[in-house]
Amino acid sequence: MKHFVLFAFLLSVVAFYSSASADTLAYWRFDDAGDADIEQWGPVAAGNPLPDSDGWTVWRKAAQDHSGNGNHLTTWEYAWAGFTWSADVPFSAVPLSGAANALSMATAGNYPSAMTWSAQSLPSGTDIETATPAAFTIEASFKANVLAGYQTIVGRDDRYVATSNGDLAALYFQVMPNRDVAIKFADVSGYWHEAISAVDAVQEGLWYSMTGVSDGSTLKLYLDNELVAQTDMTASGSPNTAMAKGSSSGGDWVSGTWTVGRGMYAGGHGDRWNGLIDEVRISDTALAPSEFLSIPEPSSMILLVLVSLVSLFLCYKR
Repeated sequence: MKHFVLFAFLLSVVAFYSSASADTLAYWRFDDAGDADIEQWGPVAAGNPLPDSDGWTVWRKAAQDHSGNGNHLTTWEYAWAGFTWSADVPFSAVPLSGAANALSMATAGNYPSAMTWSAQSLPSGTDIETATPAAFTIEASFKANVLAGYQTIVGRDDRYVATSNGDLAALYFQVMPNRDVAIKFADVSGYWHEAISAVDAVQEGLWYSMTGVSDGSTLKLYLDNELVAQTDMTASGSPNTAMAKGSSSGGDWVSGTWTVGRGMYAGGHGDRWNGLIDEVRISDTALAPSEFLSIPEPSSMILLVLVSLVSLFLCYKR
């Protein structure tokens, strides 16, 4: 009986920490040294420019999608809207996975814009531009050089998706004029949802990790793993709170495009970021805080516990 109890406990520990992980739609790390598709335009190294799309005319991959779906990023014209790699990072290793983290993406021009371009990248897995997830999680680390007005870290291009204001884009993951942070999005029913922190949540020159989570009923916003805002979306009366993907398009954007470092309003690029961005991950499920990129991975502790339990089990067996 003792053997059975110990073995059952061992299995429960393993099961708890190996529970099904999220389906990641896209994961841009900006640590892409050795990627031939990127380095054909120059080495991936601090101070060098990320490959650009020449104003959305030529496809050049600027950031690898580490989800495996092929939702790579490109950037706009480098001379005035591009990015460089930077050795300034929020952490030397990703807390959740332990993966080395040597580079981030820093704005270089006055009109930064990085975006997906599925028509050119041809995703081999789930195309993030067509996704309308019923639940989702958006994560990013950021450091602002200057905070003024609205600045979008991650966005989704669209128009006429929110019935309350047709000029709103599909999604904003951003810092607002009062240095408050926010997650906002339109759902497929046309309802607008947002969770906004208290003012003065962030300041210039410091790294932060932010996570927005929707489980379909509640929209939550975390800053450095602390819950700073939440909204009950069921109170809106929406029959379907899945994220919207409209059907509009413009001369320099397509409905459903995901952006890093800029937003959109009234069908025009705007809400530009000024600073650094790193470790951007988008998942089509509502992650628990223990699954966030910025949460330390407990593998070392688990390994120690497992070794101890196995040793104890063998001792009892003797």
